Amino acid sequence: MSKRFVNQKRNALERYNQARNLGDVDEEIIPLLEHINSLDDFYTTSSCSGRITLLLERGSKKESRWLGKWHREITPGEVIECLQDIPPDGVVWFKYESAILHIAAKTIEKAKKILYIVRDSGYKRVGLQGLKKERYLVEVCDTERVDCPLAEKGRLLVDEKYLTYLTAFSNRRFRKGRKKLSHLESSLKKNLS
Repeated sequence: MSKRFVNQKRNALERYNQARNLGDVDEEIIPLLEHINSLDDFYTTSSCSGRITLLLERGSKKESRWLGKWHREITPGEVIECLQDIPPDGVVWFKYESAILHIAAKTIEKAKKILYIVRDSGYKRVGLQGLKKERYLVEVCDTERVDCPLAEKGRLLVDEKYLTYLTAFSNRRFRKGRKKLSHLESSLKKNLS
């Protein structure tokens, strides 16, 4: 292994371990990340097993903030509770985002191998995001997502019945995404060494 790749991997793993120790890595994806990070020719960067969120968008990323964020299924009550004090500015978005995985490979051949495994596991959005010598970054995403504005300028735009429907709908997507991620994890463990 070249010194450059070793240094990049060491730095990425230090950041990962810090985030894990702070509880900033969602538990569901840790076994997959640990497996990939244990392999000589690969390491992971920012990754998530899927999440449901309420995001207050205020025009810029810096000014926006989470009103709720869960890496699990949720109840309508949790959403309603987060909407008790809707800020008077911005738009509150309800989002379901499927798993996202970033895997750095040492060689283009290793990156191609990941691409094939991921595509065979049913993921449609997978590609190379970075092409640097000894660091080929593969991004794995799914096409399943939900983006729905719930409130604007302090005013709720939907009723409780719709919030209940939206929560159930997103929970179904979430379960489907977890099942797909589990299949991907099995395929990567079986075919990636």
